[in-house]
Amino acid sequence: MERKPEAEIRRRISSNGPITFAEFMEVALYHPNGGYYTKDRQDSTHRDYYTSPSAHPAFSALIAVHLETLWKALDEPTPFHVVEMGAGSGLMARDITEYARQHLPAFSLAMRYVTVDKESGDEARGVVGCVLSNELIDAFPVHRFEIKDDDLVELFVDVDADGRFHSVAGEPSTPLLVERLDRLGLKLPDGTRGEVNLRIGEWAGRVAEIIERGFVVTIDYGHESEELYSPERSRGTLQTYYKHTSGSSPYQWIGRQDITAHVDFTTVIEEGRGAGLKPLCLMTQAEYLDRLGLKVWTGRLRNRELSPHDIRANAMAMRGLVDPDGLGGFKVLIHEVGMQREDIDGLFPSQERVEQLPMPLLRSDHVPLFEGGYSSDMWNMEVPPRDG
Repeated sequence: MERKPEAEIRRRISSNGPITFAEFMEVALYHPNGGYYTKDRQDSTHRDYYTSPSAHPAFSALIAVHLETLWKALDEPTPFHVVEMGAGSGLMARDITEYARQHLPAFSLAMRYVTVDKESGDEARGVVGCVLSNELIDAFPVHRFEIKDDDLVELFVDVDADGRFHSVAGEPSTPLLVERLDRLGLKLPDGTRGEVNLRIGEWAGRVAEIIERGFVVTIDYGHESEELYSPERSRGTLQTYYKHTSGSSPYQWIGRQDITAHVDFTTVIEEGRGAGLKPLCLMTQAEYLDRLGLKVWTGRLRNRELSPHDIRANAMAMRGLVDPDGLGGFKVLIHEVGMQREDIDGLFPSQERVEQLPMPLLRSDHVPLFEGGYSSDMWNMEVPPRDG
């Protein structure tokens, strides 16, 4: 019988002493018997958090329009592979493929949509098309650190005399932690806490194996390094989600709550560059959706034959996608692979193209923000959890 996450973590600490937070996070999220992401979480309306695809179907529909534009930029190859990494419930995949099937028929015939997860996806290799992910890198296990007397110490996970998990400082488990901060050129003051994601290079290498020619669209929350490790975030960015509540200790609800950390986009860019992924642009999700034509669709709501309630519900959800204090503050990074493109001209649809296309409306399999009374407070990810 495989051990459940908390029991497995206690066993490892009992056998080997304190473990890295990355190991703790790996077990809590991905343990085969009860890890947070290995549970049956197919119903997107019952998540402990909500994502852009679940907020409103316009998000995935506009990504479908973007993918069609990228396909055209590659001279309409057949097949055009869309490889979604970390597809989760599959809602974004379903919405993209369904919108393309109904409204982008030529592109739909050329598109081959493939989803890959942590354990599989070897069949996607050397393709032409686009690698796509939404809120993937933030869930990679991270190491935690603190600066003491101008040196970096790592924060490990241990168990106290009462059997409670807590953090203990020690020598770094790997020199890569110091090397990462040195490479970023950061001189952090004493007392600073933060996280280092050492899986980004592995991700970049995997993406480079998948895509031979085309694009990479990465959507996640985070910052470039100077902002990520700024005084405003001097206690780190680790975040937990349990039953739509954020901010609890990572040592509670093990296997039952999500644990994430903000993405260091400077490292994503540099590790990607080393793997052959050429960065084209980094923008906020609000800017991205604006360029894709969300405002065009939002302006149509008043002309639809909808009840006042449905108009408000759709308008609120679509505004949520671009709220700068919430989902709109997420970052969108676009890479190109195997080409010599220098800019993003021609990589976004014209306003006329978006005006030709129908706008999808909320369905029962999307989170009704209006009904749920969600506010931008739900999206505030700057408050670190209490360290148990």
